[in-house]
Amino acid sequence: MMIETDRLYLRPLHMGNESFISSMMRNPSVYKYILKQEPWPDSKIYRLLSSQQDLFVRTGYCLFGVEMKATRTLTGYCGLQPLEDFSGTFCNEVGASWAFHEKYWGAGLATESAAAVLDQAFKYTSLRNIKALIHPANRGSMRVARKVGFEFEDIVFRNNRLRLMYSAFDPAYRRSISFDPTRLTKTHPADMLNFRLA
Repeated sequence: MMIETDRLYLRPLHMGNESFISSMMRNPSVYKYILKQEPWPDSKIYRLLSSQQDLFVRTGYCLFGVEMKATRTLTGYCGLQPLEDFSGTFCNEVGASWAFHEKYWGAGLATESAAAVLDQAFKYTSLRNIKALIHPANRGSMRVARKVGFEFEDIVFRNNRLRLMYSAFDPAYRRSISFDPTRLTKTHPADMLNFRLA
């Protein structure tokens, strides 16, 4: 139940991670890009942490705590979750997400861990397409998404909040289907919006 990269260990989040997640998700610089844009209450943290190991056993994916190899320091999380609370159109989709403590921003940890998560998912699960729903002001996450193979697909609303939807396909599956890359815009998606970002 571990993914290893050059610098990182990724392990399913668990109940021993409460203090770190609570500290990270009460930082306005972090939670302003998360769905409800508010600090995470203890009840949400408990539900999240208590479900990840079982989710991994059932599906082969989950949210992983991202640790530095050299120090075993927890830096954030990265992984996949069912998009259970999305609109009916997307309720059967799986989405990628990542969040890191502010002091670890800019070190390439999100890119390194997200690439490893996608590789593991496409090799060892039945997933063929993974979504990423990103706040339109979060250009850092957009850069990460593009670096690891996501492509902008659409502008959508999740729980009445605007998000940019990116898709990543299993490379083998993508080669087997008729895929028209010209339908994916090369314009920065935030530049397509002619209204105030919130």
